[in-house]
Amino acid sequence: MNIAYTRPTRGEVYLVNKSVAQRIVRAHFSDLRLLSFQTVHPPKKSEDVPYLAKFAESYIRILSVRAPFVSPDLRTQFVNRVLGWMCDRAKHFHEVAYYWPLVVVALDGVIYAVTCSEGHRFPDRDEIRLKIKRGGDVICTYDSMDSATATLASNQTMKLTATAP
Repeated sequence: MNIAYTRPTRGEVYLVNKSVAQRIVRAHFSDLRLLSFQTVHPPKKSEDVPYLAKFAESYIRILSVRAPFVSPDLRTQFVNRVLGWMCDRAKHFHEVAYYWPLVVVALDGVIYAVTCSEGHRFPDRDEIRLKIKRGGDVICTYDSMDSATATLASNQTMKLTATAP
């Protein structure tokens, strides 16, 4: 397995460190060709959606996440459940020759995996919600109350309250 590592952009973090991720991947899918750590910026109109990872049959890309979106439980769930789940899916995709990548996102206290858009691009928030309705994979839930998701929801509620007659 090759490992590629790029330092996260300022203000962003990875949900798992390199050695822990490598150990989990080896335990689940030792034939994985590439485990990488990358900073990828989401589509402009979806900056409030934490994109956690992208994976396919031969690679797993762990994406840096803006620090305000990260709660302790999000880290815990990513390490204990999400990464192993992705490895198992990637292994299955490898066995059945399925090549379309999936992206893992955190939305409303739930971690989902949805297919990428045409051209293997990251889906925007609206497309993610549509894919979830049509059967996106629910990986697990997490407590987002001390993350930016809760802060954004709270700010939106405050804006609505402030503009109400």
